[in-house]
Amino acid sequence: MSSVSRVSIVFLLAIICQLFPHHNADTYTSENIDLMIKEYMTHLERLVQLLHTDTQTQKGTDIIAQGKEAFDKATAAFPDDTVAHAHALFAKICSKVGVYDEAISLFDEAIRRASLPLEAENSDPSSLAETKSLVNQLYLERRRSHNQFIGSKVLQWHAANDEGYKGGIPPERSPWQPMNYVELQLGIFPFPHPQTLFEKATLIVLSLDSPEEEIQEINSVDEEAMNVTARAWEAYESYQESQSAAFVAYMHGKKRYLAGGQPCGQEGYDLFVGGTTWSKHAWKSNPFAYDKSIDAGQSDDLYMGIISFQNVLVSGRDAVISGYKDNCNVFARHPYINLSNNIPLVTAWETPISEVTTEDNAAWETYIPEGDTRAFGGSVGKDGNGNDALLIPDPRSNNAWFDSAILLTGYASDNYFHFVTEVLPSLVVMRNRIKDILKQQQTETKDVVVVPNLQNEFVEGFLRLLLPEAFDDKGKLSPHIVQWGPWKKSGGVGGTTHFTSTHPIAFTKRLATVMWDQPATAPPPLNGPAHCLTPKPLIRAMQRVVLKSVDSNTSDTVMPKKIVYCSRSSSSTRKLAEEDELLSRLQEVASKEGAQLFVFEKQVATNATGPSPLAAVIDAIQVFQSANVVVGVHGASLANIAFCRIGTTIIELGFGIPQAAHYLHLASSLELDYVGVRLRQNSRSFGATEVSLPEGGVDEVVNSVIKGLKLYEGMDGRDEL
Repeated sequence: MSSVSRVSIVFLLAIICQLFPHHNADTYTSENIDLMIKEYMTHLERLVQLLHTDTQTQKGTDIIAQGKEAFDKATAAFPDDTVAHAHALFAKICSKVGVYDEAISLFDEAIRRASLPLEAENSDPSSLAETKSLVNQLYLERRRSHNQFIGSKVLQWHAANDEGYKGGIPPERSPWQPMNYVELQLGIFPFPHPQTLFEKATLIVLSLDSPEEEIQEINSVDEEAMNVTARAWEAYESYQESQSAAFVAYMHGKKRYLAGGQPCGQEGYDLFVGGTTWSKHAWKSNPFAYDKSIDAGQSDDLYMGIISFQNVLVSGRDAVISGYKDNCNVFARHPYINLSNNIPLVTAWETPISEVTTEDNAAWETYIPEGDTRAFGGSVGKDGNGNDALLIPDPRSNNAWFDSAILLTGYASDNYFHFVTEVLPSLVVMRNRIKDILKQQQTETKDVVVVPNLQNEFVEGFLRLLLPEAFDDKGKLSPHIVQWGPWKKSGGVGGTTHFTSTHPIAFTKRLATVMWDQPATAPPPLNGPAHCLTPKPLIRAMQRVVLKSVDSNTSDTVMPKKIVYCSRSSSSTRKLAEEDELLSRLQEVASKEGAQLFVFEKQVATNATGPSPLAAVIDAIQVFQSANVVVGVHGASLANIAFCRIGTTIIELGFGIPQAAHYLHLASSLELDYVGVRLRQNSRSFGATEVSLPEGGVDEVVNSVIKGLKLYEGMDGRDEL
């Protein structure tokens, strides 16, 4: 946090003395002015103390009250219309504790006062540079406070959802509500804030399934707003713009030596997104050879392979790869990664382009992602300009480094869908390399495998299934396994290295990871930009290995006919309003057709009496492997269709938007019979607390189930993959 220095205060007061009206010369003697300055400085120093008070140890209301008292005394001690510092300091105090409207008003008055010497005819030209610098700093502080003020409205919208609905968006709220605030934020600074661009893109995606009448009410003359595909691409472009803005701020952060960085060298400063670009700029690239006859041309132009790097950083919960020292390359798997939360930045977007030079800029602050003052192993201290700042050390100085690493974790890897469709294929591809590392005795060499946090029980379950070598006879995790990502609760698997902060970071001399291109567009009929669609050959390879591992661990318990219904009754989002009615109808169908209806809900190993993580994973795989028909609202449980047999009917109750093509793509990749049933249009889409079927929707689902069971009766070889 910047502060007004004592030197600049004295300097401005000297200017003020020159501006006093001549008829007041008898009143304001040199001795009087000295006393006024001394008293004024005393109260300003009190304001500075309050500005640096920890809000964790003192209430914001108390800080404001004491600040108001010091402010009133300061303005009374030196009651001149040209004195700005008391207003500026108290404005910053108000901004710090969240009283933004008062802060903005005070900044406006401070700017007016500080600008007066620039308009005075008798001003000393040599002093104008200092005065202009002060005015520019005040404008910057006002913009910051304005951004926080508008941002607080967006945060209040999220907080209300979190408090009452655990993150779900209730019917009385809509993503359209905070959209105007986000648009206002984008106009505050000379360049768009990368986090705000990301927020805008996410709100657009959430609102894509809005009913036409709601869109017309908000955008009465905007025809493009009615075009779902056009708005989906708008969101995609906003995600790309967010990454570009963050990358610029990252390069400037190198000048602050954040995380051991240095100013970018002549080579190595670019943002690379996707497997093809990675393969051309990484240290090594080993593309996969696969049988194209099974892929029907879907992946002919998509890169798939193992990418290797030397001397890089891995940072953020999404494990973004970036260069070390003066190498400023950043490697993002796709545009949906929020770089502003994953790599160290400075607030370069706050500076007009004329002020962006090859040198550092004193006005920039180290960006604190999500308010985490320990992000990337950092802490708050004094920067080179003497201001409070987030200082991010070289990870090697914190012993956060490896000789070599196999990176399995990545974008949203604590989400079950992303784990099944992205982490598991990577694990299968790298399994032999990982086993070689696990065979090593613990020595001075630090060769590791980076996995998502095992507090996500499914991570531990699949590791025990596919890599039993990762655990010793007592169930203790190998020291070669590194857990990555924030803790969700106390406890967990011990005996391992944890990088479990909200914003972890580590250096590695060598790194290998599996990487691929995703299709540019979602499959028809959705079209539009794709979102996290793993190529078919990787999905197929993962399925074969997983099912083989289950067959070797358990006996065959496949039922002749099974309808699996994926319930979200215990989830905070997308509960189906007609679930009871639908389950009753499905039970009738099951009884008539001689089938079993199995209601699948997410299992969590929370105590000693519940299923172990391995047992929960095997149970889930067996349920879906034995299913003939799977029914469910768009959600993580449907990721288990990755373990269904060829020809299984998948009935997804979902959204007609491109970024929701996950299960259509997964079903197509595994030759499953996909049926999409549209939910009633809802402006909250993925985030809705409750979703519903349109009129006749329950009948449509039931008829599709009956058809799926009939299809099963006419198929031979259903047990073959």
